[in-house]
Amino acid sequence: MITLKETLMNRRSFVQTVGVGAVGALTALKADLGAQVPAPTTAPAARRAAGAAANAIRIGANENPYGPASSAIDAIARVAGGANRYPGVLIGDLMTTVAAKHEVATDMVLLSGGSGDILDAMVKAYTSKTKALVTGLPSYEQPSRGAQRLGSPVIDVPLTSELRLDTNAMAAKATGAGLVYICNPNNPTSTVVPLSEVTALIEAVVKASPTTRILVDEAYFEYADMPGFGTATPLAKKYPQVIVARTLSKIHGMAGMRVGYALAQPKTLAEIREFHSGSGLSSMSLAAANASLKDTANMEKNRTMNRAVRAFTAEAFTRAGYTVAASDANFIFVNIKRDARGFQDACRLKGVMVGRAFPPMTTWARISIGTQDEMDKAVPVFMSVLAAAPTQTASFDHLDLLPSELT
Repeated sequence: MITLKETLMNRRSFVQTVGVGAVGALTALKADLGAQVPAPTTAPAARRAAGAAANAIRIGANENPYGPASSAIDAIARVAGGANRYPGVLIGDLMTTVAAKHEVATDMVLLSGGSGDILDAMVKAYTSKTKALVTGLPSYEQPSRGAQRLGSPVIDVPLTSELRLDTNAMAAKATGAGLVYICNPNNPTSTVVPLSEVTALIEAVVKASPTTRILVDEAYFEYADMPGFGTATPLAKKYPQVIVARTLSKIHGMAGMRVGYALAQPKTLAEIREFHSGSGLSSMSLAAANASLKDTANMEKNRTMNRAVRAFTAEAFTRAGYTVAASDANFIFVNIKRDARGFQDACRLKGVMVGRAFPPMTTWARISIGTQDEMDKAVPVFMSVLAAAPTQTASFDHLDLLPSELT
């Protein structure tokens, strides 16, 4: 009889083999980008059916292609037999680990089934018809969508010429607002702003509009390499207006397990809890998260592999004459000089799933970083699609997106 642990480890072994090979494969950029391109699908197919093909390369949702750490899988196996019991002590264990990691008290930690629930709760707690949301444009859209559903005003602040959040302009727009949303690193542009700019924004908002809250979303924090970049957690300890959100969906490879958390002062967390779903975390996800947060070696390995494959992919586009934004995430943002939806459709029909369009930058494509093997196959597909004349967006229903494609 095959045990749960054996099943999970068999899958993990395959992923690790791919990951290990990724680093060694990057001694130089592949010279030949004209390799055999997978044949396009011949029969008409719906978007979801095409994307769900068994051999599709999934680099559209900013997922970690290497999967969870082996330590996390071991932890799942250890607690799975007790899944008939409520998590109990495992909740406290994870809160203790998170608090220790960020050097805060446990009463500054709010666990959540993914960070998305935290973002929703904050929009509900702090925006209204008279209290606007201030956000970058483009930036991660979930807070904006939530505010629009509530009828709250949304103030979109254009990015700088370097596609970074314009923190000065955002601070200027924040007076009287309910919530300022800082996605750093920013999704979809992959850019970051240094901690000094985040600090200046927070201090300006606290002084000019003390009832305004500032949410700093650090979902991609661990991938950033820019000098001067840092976490806003010390600012959350200093100011009750500041909340930091983190997720284990990215560097920890646990997008399918839904684990996230917020860091803020206890009174602020109490306000958020009024609107938070209290989304349950399973014993397995709690144990896996606890193990993964302690596994710093696995995080560093993921950082190293992502950095190398990201450089390879960005250089391929740059050599082909396309502009690539500076990336401090596990994805890149490329000016493909044509409609991003048409590019997405054409790539999908060739077995490669890339990110959706992000208005108003509809000629830029967001491409997640896969393994080296995946990007070796995907890059020729990109070049083949871009070498052909642009076509009209296919007759796919672009509202029929999988939840993961909304990330």
